[in-house]
Order: sequence, then structure tokens, then C-alpha cells
Amino acid sequence: MLEQYGYSLVLKLVDIPQPIQGEVLIQVEAAPINPSDLLFIAGQHSNPSKQPPCIPGFEGSGLIVKSGGGEFADSLVNKRVAFYRSKGSFAQYTVCNAEWCLVFDEQIMFNQAATSFINPLTVINMFEIVKEANVKAIVNSAASSALGRMIVRYFNKNNIDVINIVRRPEQVEILKKEGATFILNQSDEDFTNQIKKITNQLNATIFFDAVAGSFTGEVLTQMPSSSTAYIYGFLSGKSFTIPAYEFVYNKQNIQGFSITGRLASLSPEIRKQQLEKVKELIQTDFKTQIAKEYSIKNIEQAIEYYTQNMSAGKVLLKPQL
Repeated sequence: MLEQYGYSLVLKLVDIPQPIQGEVLIQVEAAPINPSDLLFIAGQHSNPSKQPPCIPGFEGSGLIVKSGGGEFADSLVNKRVAFYRSKGSFAQYTVCNAEWCLVFDEQIMFNQAATSFINPLTVINMFEIVKEANVKAIVNSAASSALGRMIVRYFNKNNIDVINIVRRPEQVEILKKEGATFILNQSDEDFTNQIKKITNQLNATIFFDAVAGSFTGEVLTQMPSSSTAYIYGFLSGKSFTIPAYEFVYNKQNIQGFSITGRLASLSPEIRKQQLEKVKELIQTDFKTQIAKEYSIKNIEQAIEYYTQNMSAGKVLLKPQL
């Protein structure tokens, strides 16, 4: 339970929530810790529908044990699902709108299904942005993260060149195993020259940035004119400053990217198509490496490990342990 932003989570015994019309009750089997969860706990990820005191956790997987009513919700009882936008996945039970549940076949384990929404749908919608802009090359920061690796696999499969940026030499090796061709280490002395040369050579005009801070400007100012940086995370925890002339004369752009906002703008039919794509590729392009599992009783240790080892893979909470 998150009782106040910026404070440690508290383990509490609470009543099992009850679903209303169109909702389902889920016995949670696995819930990943995502960067968005850490930002929410710290009070840096606004969510009008969820304010402390509340249960954190945006996605997970489990078994639907009860329906609150409605034809679709009723049809999901006893089904194994991935879910998103629930009333908190860091719990043994949670309630979720049935429309945000994705049924999985028996061969998909709960651990893999738990990471079906945030990262895969982010990658799919990033690709749609690139396709709409008719861009053939992009820049990918924090590239050794679970999401960064998904970008490499999915974009390479769809013939988009990806310029990957990492911070440490061992992360270069991680990306090579994923099939990455272009990998830059931002710690290199000539990183600025490298990013300028390769982005202009490939005409990479879209930058998906999970770091923010001064790093956004360091990269964007070296990219071709009329490039756009889409900020979808702020691992640096800092604001960015970019010279005004970059916007006036070089026509550079900065936009925010939120998967929640993006999904809300899509028609139900498009969302359904994207979720079917996730099901199709969950064991290949959208497969997530699981680093460790923790009982929900050890959530603080889980958060500490994940914070210090984000490139190792996802950390899962297992509420039924």
C-alpha cells in the first residue's frame, strides 16, 4: 500500500475488492515492477484516477475469479489473463475493467503474460508514429532496458534502422545478442561526434528518449533538421534545457509520449488489433527476460534490486507466494 508519495510501501491486510458492472476480480499471479511504477510511488507520475492511499502496480497477470456483471465480463470468469489499468496489481487480488484484460492460452506462463501491456504496446505505437512519419531510422536511448531491447527486435523485423545508445560496455554486448547493428556508448569521449555522424548518415529524425535531462538536448541538437524527440521517461530525474535557436532555426521538436494517452486516442478496434499482435509475438519479439521473482512481502527488496539492475531484466512480484 502506498500511503504517501515518496515513502516506502506498507504491507497491509485489506478487504478483497468487489467488481461492479463491466469489471472483473482477478487473483494476481505476477506483476512486474516498471519504471512508471517507481515514478508513481515517488509522486512523479500523475494519475488522477489513483491517489494515495492506494495500491500501486499498473499491469500484471492472473486468473479471473469473479465478474461484476455484463456479457463480456461474465465470459472471462476462470480465464487466464494479462491486465492493465487495474486498481493495483501489487496485491493478491485486484479489480479491472474487463475491456483491459487479454486472455492467454495455456502455453503462455503467467510470468511472461504479466508484461503484455506497457512495453509491447509502447513499442507497437512507437512504430506506428515512425510509419506515419515515413521515417526509416530512429534513435533509441536506454537501449539495453527491456523496452529498448523490444524496440531493437521489432523495428529490425520491420526494416527500421535503430541507433542504440547505452552507458556501459557490458550493455553493448547485451544489444549485440539482440541483433543490434548501431550501438553507441554515451560515455565515449567522442559520443557527440558519433551521434551527429550516424544520425545524419541514416537521416534518423525521430528520437525515443527515456532519459530526459540534459541528455535530450545533447542528442537532439546533433540530429538532422526537423527532428523530433519523444520523451517517454525521465530516468535522469532532471529537466532539460535546449537552446531556443534549435527550435527556431533548426526546427527541432520535443513531444511527450504516454502509452496511456496514446491508447485512449485509439478506437476500440485498433486497440484490439494491437493486443492481438501482442499475443502473436509475446514469445518472440515481445518476450521479456525475467531477472528475479519476489514475494509481495519482500517488495522493498524487489524495488531496490530492480532500481540497481534495470538491464538485467524484469523483476516480478508474486502475490500468491
